[in-house]
Amino acid sequence: MTRFNRRRLAGLLGLIVSGLLPAHGASAQDYPGKPVTIVVPFTAGGATDLSARVIAQLLSKELGQPFVVMNRAGASGMIGMASVATAAPDGYTLGWGGNSPMSVAPHLMRNPPYDPLKAFAPIGLAAISSWVMVVRPGLPASSVAELIALAKAQPGRLTFASAGTGSATHLMVEVFKAAAGIDMLHVPYKGEIDGMNAIAADQVDMMMGATSTSSSLMRSGKVKGLAVTTPTRDPAVPETPTVKEAGVPELTFEIFFGLLAPAGTPRSIVDRLSAALVRAVDDPSYREAMDKAGIRPTGSTPEAFASLLERHNRQWLAIIERNNITSN
Repeated sequence: MTRFNRRRLAGLLGLIVSGLLPAHGASAQDYPGKPVTIVVPFTAGGATDLSARVIAQLLSKELGQPFVVMNRAGASGMIGMASVATAAPDGYTLGWGGNSPMSVAPHLMRNPPYDPLKAFAPIGLAAISSWVMVVRPGLPASSVAELIALAKAQPGRLTFASAGTGSATHLMVEVFKAAAGIDMLHVPYKGEIDGMNAIAADQVDMMMGATSTSSSLMRSGKVKGLAVTTPTRDPAVPETPTVKEAGVPELTFEIFFGLLAPAGTPRSIVDRLSAALVRAVDDPSYREAMDKAGIRPTGSTPEAFASLLERHNRQWLAIIERNNITSN
């Protein structure tokens, strides 16, 4: 190889590394050329998993390659999202990010496995929903006020389930405890659906669960719903008051789900995925499935999703610092 060609090759390699030129196979024209994995960082069966699986089917149809959901649960969703953060930035490993791993759990660790605002390339939002405070059917409390009175009468005796230490479902109850001046025992589970099953089985007293997971159990009488976390009542459970109506405005939060790629993924691939995701969110089959589950289909641009992530991270970091919450 001549000196000129060596210099030219070195220059091209430098441009590829710096991101000014795409590496071979990273072009949106060729993408996707093989199956794509969407990592769901929680166990199967919950709202996160449900929305991801419907979207995966529609993206497969849109882009002509299988989009396969892989559940990698643990550490409040951080195990799954860490595997996405460290994956090759080529569009073939994506993450289905939600509140806990993308705005809560990393702030509880001194050395988190990733920075939620720097380790990913947001592709787009897909859904918004609410949490609902539920209690086991045998608990003698049918309102938030009655739950607080019961907890105050039995300090440290009542229990609450969560989707894991440091998850949003855990921290919301910590905020509730601080606001109400009560003490309850934390019982962490590997995923939301596991905790909800424990509530329905009368094994744990209380939990903050996704409305999509809780609404059918509420209608069947297997759990009792006390309040939803959105600013207005949730159409999926319209008879249930908001937390503000119940006297706990500090618990006003929203659930979000969205698609992310590893940081450094070529913008052309992000844009191709974003356009396909917007079409999937607008698909009647997705909207029908989400409506039945009590989830509001909500699409966005990559920039709007990034802005939402920044807002949620600020909100949760302030809560964690104000209440001196740690993962221990």
